[in-house]
Amino acid sequence: MSSGYEPIDNYQIASFIAGGGSSQVFEVIEPGTNRRLAMKLINNDHPDVKEHKASLKAEAAVCKALDHPNVIHYEGFTNGREFTYMLMEYFRAPTLKVQLKLDVIGVHLRMKRLIEGVCAALQHVHDRGFIHRDMKPENVLMNKAGEVRLIDFSLACRMKSGLAALFSGKQSQIQGTRTYIAPETIRKQMPVLQTDLYSLGVLLYEVLTGKTPFQAPTPNELLQKHLSATPPNASEFNPNVTPEMDRLIAKLLSK
Repeated sequence: MSSGYEPIDNYQIASFIAGGGSSQVFEVIEPGTNRRLAMKLINNDHPDVKEHKASLKAEAAVCKALDHPNVIHYEGFTNGREFTYMLMEYFRAPTLKVQLKLDVIGVHLRMKRLIEGVCAALQHVHDRGFIHRDMKPENVLMNKAGEVRLIDFSLACRMKSGLAALFSGKQSQIQGTRTYIAPETIRKQMPVLQTDLYSLGVLLYEVLTGKTPFQAPTPNELLQKHLSATPPNASEFNPNVTPEMDRLIAKLLSK
């Protein structure tokens, strides 16, 4: 059955997965093998197409350096005359964000597997010398068996250390998602391990309570809360949260 899309470099498009203005993600069928893969394809009609191609190339380099069962597997990158795309394993599962809206009970039943998978993925990313910089439920996939994949390394960067970290200047702009953004990112400081750990704390809090630790009527007030506010313990909203988990989240969210 045709999906209605034209093939991309002989890859048959099976379905549309997600996308925005700069790129789309498709489920594709690899020619010759019939393997199903995920393809992140740059939109050539976007006015900033050159920057987005460079960004995808950088993301592909990060993904290529990673090899872990809880990190989406890199399959290749093409920057051709007609198409620019990255290929990844096709992992059939909704994002954690979708599951928190539609099946929060199922998420809680798989909570142990979720935490283990996300933490193992993040540990591998850090061990390989990278910082993800966009940890959030939209970037975590989990299937019914509790298998987890960390995705979207479009904001990932190399970890700086030693003199490079000491003499690094401020970031030119704030990058990340405001709901999950770390204080040092708001201050435009260089990202560090804690940048991801803070966002992980926000993610765990949301999974356990159904709400994020900080809410505000305006974006700037939300950023100010990330800088200075202390949220109530997750156990105040979910009596099943243990004191140990409260302490862990508080440590992750420390300023």
